[in-house]
Amino acid sequence: MNIAEQMINQGIKHVLEAQHKNACVMVNEHGHEVHVTKAMVVAACQQLLNQCRNIKN
Repeated sequence: MNIAEQMINQGIKHVLEAQHKNACVMVNEHGHEVHVTKAMVVAACQQLLNQCRNIKN
């Protein structure tokens, strides 16, 4: 059972209290959970920084 199914079946408060691991997921365009990695966060931050630099110039 994935995190989304647990939240629906058990309620969000119960799921959040029961899990003690460092994980982050997002739902893709097909409704599947995708684990967010450090590399994904770094890439997103770099893209935002580049956009901010373009706006400034």
